[in-house]
Amino acid sequence: MGVDDLLVLIPAYNEAASLPSVLAEVRALVPGADILVIDDGSSDGTFRLVDRLGVRVLRIHERIGVGGAVRTGLRYAGRLGYSRVVRVDGDGQHRPSDIDALMTPITQGVADVTFGSRYAQVRVGIVRRTLAMCLTALTGRQVTDPTSGFCAFGPRAIDLLSDHHPTGYGEAELLLFLSRNGLRAEEVPVAFRPRIAGRTTLTPLRKTTAIARIVLAMLIVPLRSGVERPAS
Repeated sequence: MGVDDLLVLIPAYNEAASLPSVLAEVRALVPGADILVIDDGSSDGTFRLVDRLGVRVLRIHERIGVGGAVRTGLRYAGRLGYSRVVRVDGDGQHRPSDIDALMTPITQGVADVTFGSRYAQVRVGIVRRTLAMCLTALTGRQVTDPTSGFCAFGPRAIDLLSDHHPTGYGEAELLLFLSRNGLRAEEVPVAFRPRIAGRTTLTPLRKTTAIARIVLAMLIVPLRSGVERPAS
């Protein structure tokens, strides 16, 4: 497979200050790959900026959250026939130089989804460690970074998640959903960086809400039936 079947998907909310650097780095390190920015209801001119930079952009007029933005991008990818998608956040924390490593298990046919793990080789705090242990037990596979948004999707995942990717801050819920529906997920060690500009939208209140949602998902998702898909 070449880069012409790869879509670099960048969900962005008020990331106008960091996106020029992110886009330049993606273009330099993944030449030939297509790029799509999902502007998730930004109020800082993100849509106009990206349009001026000559990058495809879909504008969502009311904010729906990063999970909903990723679902929108995967639906776009599926309709246009992309077989591989990698999510790179617009704040600059994800290094495009790690995209090849993230894609390798998918191109080799051993995974449907890969997650870049910041913590594969280091010790983490008690909350993330406990969450990782619970997800490891529930999914039957080793989880070291339960909240990584740096991820890549193969064809089976694009097809399923274009309609079912969790909304909000849904990375942990996504791990449970993939396991419940028989998709293969793997972690790949990567390095993260501080955001280029601005500040995170994950406020203390949103963090609390996200943790509560994760706990609820760990109770409910394993009890649900898998999504019925047409026979191929």
